[in-house]
Amino acid sequence: MLVLYHMDWGGTDERLTARDEAWKNACEKTEGAEYLGRYVPWNKRYHWTYVTNVKDIQTWRKATQNSEWKRDPQEIINSELEFYAGPQ
Repeated sequence: MLVLYHMDWGGTDERLTARDEAWKNACEKTEGAEYLGRYVPWNKRYHWTYVTNVKDIQTWRKATQNSEWKRDPQEIINSELEFYAGPQ
C-alpha cells in the first residue's frame, strides 16, 4: 500500500531535513514500513509529498507512533493524506 502525504511547508530547511530523518527512522523501526522519499508533486498544489510503502493501515499508524518528530503548528500549513492499495 502506498501512502502519499502532501504538505505545504512553512518551516526552515533545517527543520524539514529533521522531519525527513525522523520519518525515515520511524519507518526503519516499523516492520512493514518503507520510506521512499520526499518529492515535489507536479500535479498537486502542495510544496512536498512524502511517499511511504506500508503493509496496511495499521502499519502506517505504528510508523506515525514511532516518529519522534514534534510538529510546530506553523510548519505544516496545509496537508492531505492519500492511501493507495496495490494489485490484489
